[in-house]
Amino acid sequence: MQEQHGEPVFDNYGSYSIGCLAMDPENTNVVWAGSGENNHQRALGYGDGVYKTTDGGNSWKNMGLKESRQIGMIAVDPRNTNVVYVAAEGSVWGPGGDRGLFKTTDGGKTWNKVLNISENTGVNNVILDPRNPSVLYATSEQRRRHDFTKIGGGPESGIWKSTDAGATWEKLASGLPSGDVEGSGLPFLRPILISFMRS
Repeated sequence: MQEQHGEPVFDNYGSYSIGCLAMDPENTNVVWAGSGENNHQRALGYGDGVYKTTDGGNSWKNMGLKESRQIGMIAVDPRNTNVVYVAAEGSVWGPGGDRGLFKTTDGGKTWNKVLNISENTGVNNVILDPRNPSVLYATSEQRRRHDFTKIGGGPESGIWKSTDAGATWEKLASGLPSGDVEGSGLPFLRPILISFMRS
């Protein structure tokens, strides 16, 4: 049996690290890539925005959000794949930049920040309700690294819900732990989210 090897398709672009990928559910040649490692280690690779390929990875185009540094998750609306959400964490070392949840309705030509917490807190996850993609869940993560310290968590971390495709948001509290929390990973919160979806 001959061993198979993959070929790199992102070696010649502005970032050497990718934190997440999302495939267009209507066209598998269209893939979105969020650059930057989506963690908060001291030695982490930062990115320069979100990339898109329309030819299965043969070529990539930077679609903006160049100051996002770390992108945690990308979600594509299956009803209209020009609608894409990008969870931008922002720099772990300082405030500001492209930080929050961003939405495009024109395939990445323009972006609108639909969930803004603060200059210190970005968004690290976003998922769409498969029954109704206008219902979104996102998690915010308050974090900061210093030379010998990591601040992970705070009052601005939490789980957010939108029922109108990101136009307005509610921070969920009922049934969740109280007090300051660290960043949450939505895949690990699936049982909680299922209960919210059913309610």
